[in-house]
Amino acid sequence: MPLRRDTLLALVALLFSGLVQPLISAPHNLYWLHPWALAPGLYVLCQLSAKRAFFGGWLMGMAANLGIFYWFAETVSVFGKLPYVVGLAALLLFAAVASLYSAFFGWGLGYLRAVSGPAWPFAAAAWFVTCEFLNPQLFPYYHGISLYRVPELFLVTSVTGVLGLSFQMILWNLLLVAAAEHRRGIGRLNRRGWQVSALVVAVMFAATLGISAWQSGRIEAAEAQASSLRIAIVQPNLDIPERRRIRAAGAARRHVEQSRAALETNPEIDVFLWSEGALRRSPSDSANLPVFEFIRESRREIWTGARTVEQIEGEKRFYNAAYLLRRDGSIGKRYDKIKLLPFGEYVPFVDLFPVLGRLPGTSHFTAGERVTLLDSETSARASFLICYEAILREFVRRNIPDQANLIVNITYDAWFGDTSCASQHLMMAAARSAELGMPMVRAATTGISAFVDARGVITHQTAPFTEETLVADVRPVRVPTLYGTLGDWFPSSATLVSLSLLLVYVIRNSRGGL
Repeated sequence: MPLRRDTLLALVALLFSGLVQPLISAPHNLYWLHPWALAPGLYVLCQLSAKRAFFGGWLMGMAANLGIFYWFAETVSVFGKLPYVVGLAALLLFAAVASLYSAFFGWGLGYLRAVSGPAWPFAAAAWFVTCEFLNPQLFPYYHGISLYRVPELFLVTSVTGVLGLSFQMILWNLLLVAAAEHRRGIGRLNRRGWQVSALVVAVMFAATLGISAWQSGRIEAAEAQASSLRIAIVQPNLDIPERRRIRAAGAARRHVEQSRAALETNPEIDVFLWSEGALRRSPSDSANLPVFEFIRESRREIWTGARTVEQIEGEKRFYNAAYLLRRDGSIGKRYDKIKLLPFGEYVPFVDLFPVLGRLPGTSHFTAGERVTLLDSETSARASFLICYEAILREFVRRNIPDQANLIVNITYDAWFGDTSCASQHLMMAAARSAELGMPMVRAATTGISAFVDARGVITHQTAPFTEETLVADVRPVRVPTLYGTLGDWFPSSATLVSLSLLLVYVIRNSRGGL
């Protein structure tokens, strides 16, 4: 039986608003699509019953997540040494689960509209933020992140966090939906409603610009008082086969050779930054002797990742660690990664199901306990974040020490292949600088390595899968932010409002008021 024309158009609208989202995300960064491109799908959801809107929201989310996270299939296949078809199945499962938050948004949209009157676009935007906020995400991609290359707007995250911009992006789309309904004679906003809405949106936009300009000015003043530090990020481009081929001693030599060449052309370098797992064994292992020869010769600090093994009570424990190697050749403070990647660095429920420990591609690292402050002899009071720890907004906010003025993010992204994941990973990490008012230096073995200033602006970056040494001056600063102090106050408030409105709907409906 052929689809009815209106059903077909609804499906096209939902799929369009889903499939356009990968273009909004990195590496394409077509952020100007965001304020309007979701409107067709949202319009459809507004016309559906709760059950159909649940499916419609899930379909729109599925289209978006398959496009944004398509690299998940290759990662599972390469990392787990599994057939690609298994990776595809994992991608479908991941996207299906990740799309549930947009399904719940669709389900509740009609109820919010029923009780919020002319203010329904604002209530619905709050409900979207609620669903995004409460959604447990392995890779926390939020809609507000799309503006990360527009500091004139993005710096409002220093107050609201990224979810504050999610609210604004969805609100703009919902106001377009309201305009389309008004034109068709089914709108819920009268003339006064439009006037009030326009005033509120104008004030919100002006506040976003004003807060961003104010925070940028504070950062500029702090940078003017800070001393400069020249850092060289070494990106040796050791992909998976090459890293396995040259082993621990070869990896150490490659980093030393590249660092020595950089120092010859730029003798003002203060610190060398090497990436996650740059040292394949503990720093004191004999495979790393060339590293300490270079340190004693150059009198430069090296901040580096390293695999570390300890014998504790007769048990061997493995750590994904990071070290400061001092100018005199001694080993400074160590940081052990806290947020381990499920199945990649540890196996969930392995105590209950020991067979899971024999899955291919799995590792068994021990988690660290706290984020440490490096005892650097430079002006930097730096803290390490390893790999995807940097994209976990609340983890970073709660764990970076108050004294820190520089975030050091080291990662190994070769597992994702030559896909958009490296750009997305950098995008999500850079947001932490804007939220907390402090710069970031990021070393990735195969890219993308980058310097990010305290505004969240990526000032310098490498290309993926290239051998490069990126050198730039950094001014370590810490400009306190409201988000840094209060955390998720904005999405928590949106959750309180939207859930209260849903409760009002339930109470009214139970009394026959609707």
